[in-house]
Amino acid sequence: MLVFGSCFLVRVKVTKIFLCLLLLTVTASNKSFSSEKDSKFWSYGPIRHTEPPVQENDDWSINDIDKFVLSRAQSKGVRPNDKVELTKLIRRASYDLIGLAPTREEVEAFISDESPDAYSKLIDRLLASPHYGERWGRHWLDVARFGESHGYESDNERPSAWTYRDAVIRALNQDMPFDQFVRWQVAGDVIKSDDPLAVSLTGFLTAGSTMTNVDGVDREKATYDKMDDIVSATGAAFLGLTIGCARCHDHKYDPISQKDYYRLVGFFLPGKPGHRNIAAGDSGSNVKALTWNGGNKRKNPLLKRGDVEQKEGDLGFGVLAALSAGEGDVEPWIKLSEKKSGDGRVGLAHWLTDTENGSGSLLARVIVNRLWQHHFGEGIVKTSDNFGSVGETPSHPELLEWLASELIGTGWNLKSMHRLIMSSAVYRQGTQWDEKRHAIDPENKLLWRMKPRRMEGEIIRDSIMSSAGTLNRKMYGPSIKPWVSKDAINTGSTNKWPVNVKDGPATWRRSIYVFMRRSMRVPFFEVFDVPDSMQSRGVRELTTVPTQALMLLNNKFVRGQADHFAARIKESVDASDKRSVIEEAYWSALSRAPTEEEVKLSSELLSKEGQSIENFCHVLFTLNEFSYVD
Repeated sequence: MLVFGSCFLVRVKVTKIFLCLLLLTVTASNKSFSSEKDSKFWSYGPIRHTEPPVQENDDWSINDIDKFVLSRAQSKGVRPNDKVELTKLIRRASYDLIGLAPTREEVEAFISDESPDAYSKLIDRLLASPHYGERWGRHWLDVARFGESHGYESDNERPSAWTYRDAVIRALNQDMPFDQFVRWQVAGDVIKSDDPLAVSLTGFLTAGSTMTNVDGVDREKATYDKMDDIVSATGAAFLGLTIGCARCHDHKYDPISQKDYYRLVGFFLPGKPGHRNIAAGDSGSNVKALTWNGGNKRKNPLLKRGDVEQKEGDLGFGVLAALSAGEGDVEPWIKLSEKKSGDGRVGLAHWLTDTENGSGSLLARVIVNRLWQHHFGEGIVKTSDNFGSVGETPSHPELLEWLASELIGTGWNLKSMHRLIMSSAVYRQGTQWDEKRHAIDPENKLLWRMKPRRMEGEIIRDSIMSSAGTLNRKMYGPSIKPWVSKDAINTGSTNKWPVNVKDGPATWRRSIYVFMRRSMRVPFFEVFDVPDSMQSRGVRELTTVPTQALMLLNNKFVRGQADHFAARIKESVDASDKRSVIEEAYWSALSRAPTEEEVKLSSELLSKEGQSIENFCHVLFTLNEFSYVD
């Protein structure tokens, strides 16, 4: 893609400016953001108390989540599916929580466990796995627009950016309360300056793109582009709001004024990216973490139409009036900020998580929606990055409010919410399609079935290595650069990816540890819709295109792993016993035994002249079932 690399990255900014100008053109006048209508918009106010509806003769619900779902479904004359088979349930749960398929031994142990808490024990075991942080962390890095290079024309690398990725994984594995997780990403270096994890998490502020090699007016523009990156990411990741649209003018749809925008800029304008020495890695070792260096308070003007040459006044710093207790009441947070740090980020961090006077209610709604999306493929609010007036409304508004309240009630414990969602009947239901129910609800907004979900490219790659027995499960540390074809590397002049990389155990680590270069996405991941990381992305595009099948058929890495897969099978069973070979391969790749029809077809394939166990293993990697969770 790098023939277009730098052009594409510039085009992102150009497109954003164009959209802002378009909004100015099509909107007749500025709107007032103090109206009663704005204050009562569903996502801006305090969490509303809701009680699970009571259903007569309810033989489907397992927990309170199901009561909300069943009530809405039955009001439309629809009943959700019954429970899925246990073999599919454990595979679904394993991929959702650790991003790896269960082994044959794990499946058989789960199926044979007749105790009433067998499923609860499974969930607890998966949540306790260190791979949980790697799996959920993969999603959060999309939200954080994490990259390990600056972007734009030169796209220089950031050798220590990986410290933020590791901090995210560690925080999730420790089950850090989500409100603390948020505060430390905004101001961890100030809140707990002696804690390496707190300092590293502040890398959220530096995770976005940065323009380099600029001078004069261009340098000042680049500074404000960086501020826009941080403010926009903060709004999207934590609040699900398009705050960046107010850079040049009052937001045309949401109650976010240009003044609000630049007061948020004021929290970050004194600072700049920097490095801090922290204790990390092996015992007694130190690394340089890419983090944020705050600074003393400085003049913070409003830029008329976003133009650095049209400065007006000094706004200081502050928060969104529409999300604060009392219209524009931000003084408590400003005072707290001044006591703790000249740049004010501590005040912003606490405002973001305060459910009484700040934006904590919206924060809770946004994160439980992201959790729901992770498990179902689509959030209760489909537009998980836009809870504003042009975003989708919740399909189950009462359920969203109840889940947000439950999260806060658990002390912002994410693992508890995973457990709650996954224990429900709606999560444990089957994928069966039904013509009658489809006619009533073709988009499955009533959640009457579990939709099969295509896994991300990173998880598909991990699954290939896990099946082959080659997966290097080493955690943490600097990112790896796996083999990439010379054709992909040579598509542009700014790619500094090594050529002729030796494909081996050192590069066979989980995909979350693959170097994230902005100007060159690894082709395997790009084919499977990895985002460009220039902005916060809570929802990945999901495509089904021929190049995905071609990648699995022709990619050098996939073929090599098929050979390793075959070698593993030959070491485990008698290679002359076709049935044993087939069963072992199916269990390793799909976490289940083959059907008799599959045994017959597989035997016929292995019996054909020129075919081999290697080819058979490669075929399994190309099956839809291998790349989908149902």
